[in-house]
Amino acid sequence: MYTCRMMKNISSVNALLMIALLILVTGCEKAENHIEIGKALLEQGKVEEASVEFKKAVEDAPHLAEAYFSLGNAYVKKQMLDEAIKNYRKAIDLNPEYKDAYKKLTDTFTTIGSPPTEFEKRKKRLDEEPDNVFAHLDMGVFLHSLDQTEKAIEEYEAALSLQPDNPFIYYNLAVAYQDMALFEEKAIPLYLKSIELDPTYDKAHYNLAVSYLKTNNLESAMQEYGKTLEINPNYADVYVDYGMISIKEKDFDKAMGYYDKALEIDPKSTAAHYQKGIVYAIQEKFEEALAENNKVLEINPEHTNAQFNIAVVYHKKGDLDRALQEYNKVLLIDRIYEDAYYNRGQVYASMGDNPKAYNDYISYSRIVKAKTGREAAALALRGVDKEKVERYMIPSFKDWLLEHE
Repeated sequence: MYTCRMMKNISSVNALLMIALLILVTGCEKAENHIEIGKALLEQGKVEEASVEFKKAVEDAPHLAEAYFSLGNAYVKKQMLDEAIKNYRKAIDLNPEYKDAYKKLTDTFTTIGSPPTEFEKRKKRLDEEPDNVFAHLDMGVFLHSLDQTEKAIEEYEAALSLQPDNPFIYYNLAVAYQDMALFEEKAIPLYLKSIELDPTYDKAHYNLAVSYLKTNNLESAMQEYGKTLEINPNYADVYVDYGMISIKEKDFDKAMGYYDKALEIDPKSTAAHYQKGIVYAIQEKFEEALAENNKVLEINPEHTNAQFNIAVVYHKKGDLDRALQEYNKVLLIDRIYEDAYYNRGQVYASMGDNPKAYNDYISYSRIVKAKTGREAAALALRGVDKEKVERYMIPSFKDWLLEHE
């Protein structure tokens, strides 16, 4: 691999080669200038102008990994994610040690998502290139997005066997095991390994904090949240989690301050709006609670919990007709959202429609049995046993509704 720095270090070559190298060095210097100008433009939000500069850098120094990496960043801003992936891959081809390119590549894979029809394309690539680390990583992220976590882990481990010092593969593995609730056994050691290889990876610190929190290790969690903010002061999710911790401590004013900070950084943070809605509901500020959950749905119309919480607010207010409409919307998003069946059954019972109430309770019971292996009758009234509730950072609206009658 040739870089500008390597060219500048060459001092003893024949005259003809020297001329060629001088031309290449000049090209590299011009490319670096274009990259710096492009970065400044990108920070100012001038994406098109930045793209032009980065393309000029690629033209002047086609062997400069940073030129392709920077162009990839511009394509991300333009939501041209396939083009971004191509450029990140090119940067990594030129510099296999380019950590930031790996980070951006995996993040973009996660963002882009893929429909199930994409499986065959990835499978074909794996068959043709079984030793291609990116092929395994790509397949792993794809399977993970489909909740096929165990198969995703197989692909991540295959990628790791090909590139055992890649911090981002350790990170993806850790996320998969975290999703399986294997915190202490798997996720935490893998996050620590990822951080050991790349101490500046903010997502690894953040997710390590979450895993510590899930294991009730608040002290270690707070340390990792702090490290995340040292690396990236604008990591909005940290402030969302601070807010949830404050809710658990019943310090609602402090929680709202954290959520407002998160929204200052990221106005489209569904988590911050969602949690603000819960605080408002606890305080019986129902209109504010509805407004926050509707903001969540404006950003993500498929956010089932926000839709459910809207239904519960109307349920709590005694507006049963509207509550029924809203529970129906929940089940349009997720046909096996068991709590919606249970609560809708309560609405039907209050309306005197016992056959429909019975049918919803039966649906609720079957879904609970399918998901947990236990009979619903063995669960608490709200449909969730105490142990399960304690695993969540805060109660859902439904838990709050039934506990504060």
